Amino acid sequence: MMENSAAAEGKETGGSEMISWRMARSVAVTMAARTERGSPGSFDYEAATAEALAPLADFTGIELPGNPASERRIVVSDRAAWIDFNLESFGVLMEPVLKRASQGAGEMTRIFGGATLTAQMGFLLGFLSARVLGQYDTGPLMPNARSTEGGPGKVFFLDGNIAAAAERLRVPVDGLRLWIVLHEMTHALQFEGFPWLRDYLGQTMEALIGPLSQRMGGAQMIRRLTSNLKSGGRSIELFMTAEQRFAFDRVQAAMSVIEGYSDYVMDGVGRKTVPGYANLTRRMAQSRANRPPLDTAIFRLTGMDVKLEQYRLGEAFCSAVASRQGMDGLNRVWRGPENLPTLEEVRDPGLWMMRMESGPVRSARGGA
Repeated sequence: MMENSAAAEGKETGGSEMISWRMARSVAVTMAARTERGSPGSFDYEAATAEALAPLADFTGIELPGNPASERRIVVSDRAAWIDFNLESFGVLMEPVLKRASQGAGEMTRIFGGATLTAQMGFLLGFLSARVLGQYDTGPLMPNARSTEGGPGKVFFLDGNIAAAAERLRVPVDGLRLWIVLHEMTHALQFEGFPWLRDYLGQTMEALIGPLSQRMGGAQMIRRLTSNLKSGGRSIELFMTAEQRFAFDRVQAAMSVIEGYSDYVMDGVGRKTVPGYANLTRRMAQSRANRPPLDTAIFRLTGMDVKLEQYRLGEAFCSAVASRQGMDGLNRVWRGPENLPTLEEVRDPGLWMMRMESGPVRSARGGA
């Protein structure tokens, strides 16, 4: 379905022999298909996304140049198409690590290690595909994979998943659809209104992932693991250097603001535009709190629980700042990388507001 997906075309991604991306896709699609339901197909996502921009812009004060709604690609996707699209992104992110790992590895290591990584990647994508409801695509973040094309990003909606979630939560399906539309279109305002944000995340991700391609001896690996365990790192952090953990904190802080801002804005706009909004948000919060044990374990092992914490911390940060300084005060986070809060400031918004005191509060109207 996605013309640029190497996995969809049956090619190997990233040039690494450690993972068979075709086999990973097969595992993921097979796993995803077991519980997938078809899309009801009765909702106009193109109209909904276009209509959402005006109230979101009014609430945030962020205006996009031109008429991006006419150029935006809306993809109502099934799980297999979402897997195909994200296989390529995963391949780009993992390429430096896999290439380095494959160099000098023995034949048996390559066979058994590659089989394990392939199965794990397939399982992870299959697991995620059953839980994703929508996705705003910024394009590849890593510098060597970025397109020179500009313009609005793609927006994915997994309508079958949304319908299943609405049934499970016992909420109106169209209300949940509008809820997801607001969330993803707030991301459109962020990334299209402030293009530097994508570059910043790409550079920070490169600082985080690039060093993973370095080989470690057994003693060094044990020392790093021991040190990180003492500091309470999640599994995804356990083998990171101090520099990588710093980059990881920068990514987490930025994503906390990005996701929290989206939730804060969605709450402000959704109360006026989404029928039954209060009940919907209550049901969603209960669902996140009562995740099955297997899901909880997988989220913890993969570090995906970080993203859920981002929603909570980021929304609390945005609410605290906006309640004291309004949207113009909050929108200072989008004026440049130096204005993004640190992880410590996300947890204590007063520190960020004190740091911002030296600069004037100016309205964010896109660009910059």
